[in-house]
Amino acid sequence: MSELFDQSLRLDAGSNSLNVAVLGAGNMGSRILRVLQRLPDVRIKFIYSRTYDNAKRLSLDCGAAPTDQLDQIFDDSHVPVVFDCLPTFTRLSTLQKCVGSKKHVFCEKPLALNGNMAGQIRDCLSGNLQIVMVGQVLRFFWEYSKLRQMVLAGEIGQVGTVRLSRCVGFPGAGSWFGQPEKSGGVILDLLIHDLDFLRWTCGEAKTVYARSVTKDSVGIDYALLTVQMQSGAIAHLEGSWAHPVGSFRQTVEICGSRGMLVYDNLASNRFQWISTAQQQNEKKSRISLPEADPENDPYWAEVLHFLGCVRQGRKPAISWEDALRSCELAFSAIESSCSGQPVQVAARE
Repeated sequence: MSELFDQSLRLDAGSNSLNVAVLGAGNMGSRILRVLQRLPDVRIKFIYSRTYDNAKRLSLDCGAAPTDQLDQIFDDSHVPVVFDCLPTFTRLSTLQKCVGSKKHVFCEKPLALNGNMAGQIRDCLSGNLQIVMVGQVLRFFWEYSKLRQMVLAGEIGQVGTVRLSRCVGFPGAGSWFGQPEKSGGVILDLLIHDLDFLRWTCGEAKTVYARSVTKDSVGIDYALLTVQMQSGAIAHLEGSWAHPVGSFRQTVEICGSRGMLVYDNLASNRFQWISTAQQQNEKKSRISLPEADPENDPYWAEVLHFLGCVRQGRKPAISWEDALRSCELAFSAIESSCSGQPVQVAARE
C-alpha cells in the first residue's frame, strides 16, 4: 500500500515534458485539470468537451487548445496520455479510441455502465499494451488507506461487520447523472467507491441484497445494500443522493474480534480505533490520527501514481480488471434492487 504514496513517483522536473489531453469539462475534468496544472513537466495540450464553449472556458487558465472534436486528439501522435473524465455512457467508445490510437489512459470511475459494456471493455483492453488506470480515488484517501492497513495488519482481529455510508445531494434531474440508464444511478455512480473499498479491504463478495428508492421528480435516489463476504463478514452500505445539495458525508465502521475502527469526515474526532481490550486500571485504547494537511490531496496522489506508471512502464496499483470487478458487484446490487431478491455474486475466475 505504501507504493500508492511513494514519493519516488513524483515526476522529475528535468525530464521531457509530457503532453496530455483532458476529456471532459465537468466536475472531474476540472478537478484533474487543477492537479495537472501543478506539474511542471506536464503540458496540457488539449481540453475536450462536447460543448466547445465549456472546453474554451477551462483552457483559458492553462493554455490548452479547446476542442469539441475527439479525433483531433486521437490523431495527434504527440499526445500519448489521455484523461477520460467523460460521462459513463460514453466510456466504451472512448476506450476503443484510446486503444486504437495507442494512448495511455486514466479513466474516471465507474469503468463500465452495465454488464454488456463491461464485457466489451474487457475484450477491448485484453492484450492492450498501454497503461490503463481507473480513478477509484478512495484508495488514495489517507483515511481509507490507513483503515485498510490496520485491518490487514490484524489490529482489530477478524472482521465481523462493516458499515459504509456515502451521502450527498442529488446531482440533478436535468443532468445525465439523474438518468440511471446513463449513469447507473446512486449504486453504480456513488457507491462504486465503497464497493471498491470493501473488496480492496475485505476480499470478494458472496451475495448482495439491495433495496432502493428513486424519485427523480423530487431529487431522491437512495439505496441500502447488505453484502455477505466470502470471509463470512457482513457489510452494510448506504448510498444517498437525497441529502441537501452541497453536503457531503462519508463514514466507516469496521468491527472485529479485537476492536473497532470508526471514521466520519464530519466528526471533530474523525478517526478512532476503539480496542475491546479492557485491563484493570487502564482506559480503553483510543488512537486518533491527525487531520490531513492541505497537501494530502487524493486526486494529486492518484494522478502522480498514474503518470509515474506511464513514465516507468509499470502496471498501476488499480488495474482495469479489478475496477471491472467492483462494477460487477454494483451491477449485482442493481439487479437485486430491481428484483427484490438476493443475488449471488459470480466467483472470480
